[in-house]
Amino acid sequence: MSTALDNLLAAPPAEQIAALRAGLLVGEAATLVGQLGLTTTDLAPALGLSPATLTRRLRAAGQFDPAASERLLRLARIAHHAAQAFGDPARAGAWLAHPHRLLGAAPLTLLDTAHGGHAVERQLLAIEHGLPS
Repeated sequence: MSTALDNLLAAPPAEQIAALRAGLLVGEAATLVGQLGLTTTDLAPALGLSPATLTRRLRAAGQFDPAASERLLRLARIAHHAAQAFGDPARAGAWLAHPHRLLGAAPLTLLDTAHGGHAVERQLLAIEHGLPS
């Protein structure tokens, strides 16, 4: 997975924060959806948007507001981590989209909050280290 989001994830924190405040490009969400094999309906809740709103924004292009931008970067970070854990972006997308018994929901549905993002990251760490997950 090599996108502008990956470049931003590798950037210093001050640069990331400035980009989030300015708003990330909506097209980056479409790129991430394609790489993970997801749909906009899958992605919308993670960004705190309805599927219809996300579809409209994708058609109009432009930028997300800072809150949706932060959620998109969180999703990109976790998707990158999942792709490393599972060895493939499509397998990572499938894991993110399907319910996980220890999380009580599909990981993707928890990413609209920082707390949910941390819970998903803990599960990915458990998977990587062979712990019960």
